[in-house]
Formats: sequence, structure tokens, C-alpha cells
Amino acid sequence: MKKIFFLCSLFLLLLSSSFTLDIYKDIIQPGQALVGTSYRNGGTTPSGFDCSGFITYLYKKYVPELPRVSRNMAGFGDPVKRDSIVPGDLIFFATGSSSGITHVAIYIGQNSIIHAISNGPNRGVTITSLSARYWQSRYHSAVRIVPDSVSYCSVAEGPGSSDTNNDISLVSNIQFSKGKYSGEVLSGEPEGQGTLIMNNGDKYEGSFSKGTFEGQGKYTWSEGKIYTGEFHNGKIVDTIVAQKDENYLLKKDSPWETFDGIVEGDFGLWLEQDKNAFKEWKKNN
Repeated sequence: MKKIFFLCSLFLLLLSSSFTLDIYKDIIQPGQALVGTSYRNGGTTPSGFDCSGFITYLYKKYVPELPRVSRNMAGFGDPVKRDSIVPGDLIFFATGSSSGITHVAIYIGQNSIIHAISNGPNRGVTITSLSARYWQSRYHSAVRIVPDSVSYCSVAEGPGSSDTNNDISLVSNIQFSKGKYSGEVLSGEPEGQGTLIMNNGDKYEGSFSKGTFEGQGKYTWSEGKIYTGEFHNGKIVDTIVAQKDENYLLKKDSPWETFDGIVEGDFGLWLEQDKNAFKEWKKNN
């Protein structure tokens, strides 16, 4: 009943307001502008965020009833299967010394997440790969806190721009874990023609499908060597070239591949809130 009330209220809010929620313009790009912001326990402002404080800062305007801490956020909205997540969905992880959810991130497309991390090889607001061993092995669940009807509108004017998440639209300079993308997207993922300028200086121009290289494309290595040809599932089809020259999209170079420590996230804040709620219950009963 609470979820139905929430979705109806949000739908009416979006209808009656002067804006329409656009995942790229209103959530992902503002979040990416905060990359490098330091971690601060209990923080909800650009002076410092904890993991759920970062989510609250970006979403509260659009989802005013969103709970403050990750464990409570996980019970809000609609559960999403791992193979069905789209940009804007919240991803939860069990990363602490205790069991259960301790950390939350936003899925931004192309197997990438943006989050405020308390400790580990990267601290503060950063973008990492969801398939990096640490995050993959500690994945807990995902929820969608905005209706499926929200748009992935263009953040760059031009032909092909669209106002629905069912059509191809254009984006520019979206930072994913492997590099910066400009081009066509479908339901928030690179789809069609686009360019990915990768973190190591390599560049891919060509066809994408479901966020990865698929079809005809040109791959330019940072030292200047070029391969033009067929790609499938992100891989160069020409086996001789593929064996000789590494494709950076597939390289496992994240420090989260080897890290095995504890990321406490906002667990301490949840404990504090739980304790205060119990004190209030005792006081009233």
C-alpha cells in the first residue's frame, strides 16, 4: 500500500510540476560533477557525503519520501533483477563487518556505478565498475525509485533527440568507469553510433549495443595504432589483432579487483537511528 501511494504521489508530482525528471540531466550529470567530493560520515552536502547522503542530495527533490539510510532505501520503490537494472536505479551492497546492506550506489550505465565510498582504494565520490570483483561479490539487491516513464532525454541538442526512454536519444560527455562517452543511447545505455574516449587514452568510434562495442567500429590505441573492423560483445573479432593488442574496455585494471577490506558505508548512521528509534519507542510505551 505504501509503495502504491508513493508511486501515485510521485506520478502526480511529476505531472503537476514544471519539469520532467531526466535521469541524465537531473541525476547522473549533477552526480558526476561531484566526483572527487570527500567522504564525510552523515554528510548530505557537497562539503562531504556519506553513501546514502549522496543519494539523498541528488534524489530528494524528485523523491521527497526517500528514506535517509541505505538499509531503509532498499525497501523503498520496486525491486529490480540484476540483469534488468537501468541508469538511475539504486544498487545495494553488503560491504561491512556485519551482515546486511551497508552501502548504496547509483547505476549510471555501461556497467558503471557512482557512489560516495567511506574507505578502500578510492574514497569519496567516485565512479567504479559494477563488475569489479569487490563490488560484484558484495552485490546485494537493486531498486527503482522513479517510474519507468522517466526520460533519458538528450543532454546534447541534435538530430535523434528524444523525450522517452524507448527511443534513441543523444548524450555527450557521460563519464563511465572505462571512459567518457558521447553518442546515441537507448534506455540509458550506449546503443547505436557513439564515441568512447577511454581513461588510458585509447579511443573507440563506431557501433554500440547494450553499452558495449558491437558491429563495425574503429579502435585507436593511445600510441596511434588503428584497428577498423568488426566487434562482438566488446571484443575485436579479428583473433590475431585481439591476441596482440589489448582492448582497454575489457581490461581488469581497477584497484577493487584485489581489495578485500571492509567498507562500512552508512552502517554507523543506521545503528544510531535504530537506537534513537528504540529510545523513542520506550519513551512512548
